Amino acid sequence: MTTRRKFLQGGLGALAIGMLGNKRLLAAAGRARELEATGSGAPLLVLPDSPDSIVVDGLPFARGYTGDAYRDPAIPFHFFQPADPPPPSEFVDVAVVGGGLSGLATAYLLRDRNPVVFEFRDRFGGSAQGESWSGIPFSLGSAYVIWPDEDSFLEQFYTELGLDRVFVESGPPDPMEVGGKILDEFWSGRGLPASEQRAVEAYARVVRRMAGDAYPEIPLPDDPAAAQRVLALDGVSFRQDVEQQMGMPLTPLLAAGVQAYFYSSFCAGMDEISAAAGWNFVAAEEYGRWVFPGGNAFMAQALHDRLLPLDEADPASRPHLRAGSRVVDVRLVDDGALVTSVDARNEVRSLHARHVVMAGSKHIVKHILRDLDTLDPEKLGAIEGLEEATYLVANVLLDAPVEKDLFDVFLIGDDSFPMDPGDLLTERPVVDVLRGDYTDQNPGGRSVLTLYWPLPFPAARALLLLEGYEAQLERLVPQIRTILGLLDVPHDAVRQVRLTRWGHAVPIARPGFIAQGDAERLRRPLGDRIHFVNQDNWALPAVENSVLDAHEVAQRIERALGPR
Repeated sequence: MTTRRKFLQGGLGALAIGMLGNKRLLAAAGRARELEATGSGAPLLVLPDSPDSIVVDGLPFARGYTGDAYRDPAIPFHFFQPADPPPPSEFVDVAVVGGGLSGLATAYLLRDRNPVVFEFRDRFGGSAQGESWSGIPFSLGSAYVIWPDEDSFLEQFYTELGLDRVFVESGPPDPMEVGGKILDEFWSGRGLPASEQRAVEAYARVVRRMAGDAYPEIPLPDDPAAAQRVLALDGVSFRQDVEQQMGMPLTPLLAAGVQAYFYSSFCAGMDEISAAAGWNFVAAEEYGRWVFPGGNAFMAQALHDRLLPLDEADPASRPHLRAGSRVVDVRLVDDGALVTSVDARNEVRSLHARHVVMAGSKHIVKHILRDLDTLDPEKLGAIEGLEEATYLVANVLLDAPVEKDLFDVFLIGDDSFPMDPGDLLTERPVVDVLRGDYTDQNPGGRSVLTLYWPLPFPAARALLLLEGYEAQLERLVPQIRTILGLLDVPHDAVRQVRLTRWGHAVPIARPGFIAQGDAERLRRPLGDRIHFVNQDNWALPAVENSVLDAHEVAQRIERALGPR
């Protein structure tokens, strides 16, 4: 069987020297405008042509954060737990707590069991929510997937959802901003000092090796020898491993380019991320990327829409998709679990499910699961030890085209790029700019830019609440002006800037996370009735891991439930 690795070896993916070129494999142009939001809590929100704005330092901004409706500082994740839940008023086979991609994928795979899905936000999608403006769908977070292996479960899953018919492939050149200029040839080393060119060439050789037979599969592969190689990589940091394999230290500009990728992808530096997790991302970019209209909001919307018919198939549990319904207590009971939720009217209800899938972030889950400290103290310890970082995403709606054909460009400036995440406490730079309209560029002469703004320092979450919304806008204005100048877009073309924060954070895959058993502890079920699916199972902010874990849990539940 031809795999994506055997087929595509030779490039550097997002850090590219590759041979693929920026080839559009499928005719997705125009498909962006066909994406419509349907049903309650749809992941994709359609905006008015002229959304209401406030002006900060001459630029128009949305009046508050997008993606959630919570007022600072009262973000209601776990501030309510009933001491005595009411008796169950419903009985179902499967309940899913959390309506991001992990929860939606699990529910889709178990759709014949008529699952009920709870989501405490008003919209499903989690970090894969999206918006659409002037016919341009764009992502509020999760932006793409890696090209799936031929004949794999992921390929089958994407094909069932129709994703194979709408994607546009993103490939080299993958430009970098250096010294106020966009360099398409950065990852070839051309135009760089001789020492940097030698280092880039050495780095490229290592990336190609790791994208081949040395690729670290996560979840762990069945082959014991391959699994052991992943565990060995998990014991050291990415920087330690890459410099050992290169036989030399990373040079300043090369280090800046790699670090920008790590800040954007992991919200942490390469010294903080294990080599297993780092190579699982960096080398996977070699396989090519599928970009959908609206980023991964397209996948979330497709899953959402395919679950809507459950209300007709099983009217007794209508609605099956329950946005704005916050689960506050989950506990094991005879023959299943009791799920207690509070709806938008502040009404408390309980539901009995034979199986429950906890698809939310673990730092929320630990406050919902009753008696976790006695049922599985090791799991609770792993949750308490799971580190997370936060980030912001800004979408810039433009009444002008972006002429440069690119998917994303990393912003490194020069060799003074902050290598210590602590340095970002004062600098707080945007590190990555994406084309939100990549699949259908400049429709109607308009465009959208998506800016990734990592905040990988411990005080980030508290500072976002203490400093307030407008303080973030003031930090962002000069950076937006610089980015617009870099892309030759006039400043007066900005229709609105929309800033998104996430109530959950990016899990940090520190060295030893897998090897020391924390991944296994986070993933194992409680009483064979409460199961766990989320990107933080493996501390990897990756769609692929979420979907693969959803598949595993769905199969386990199907076996336990038996014939329909």
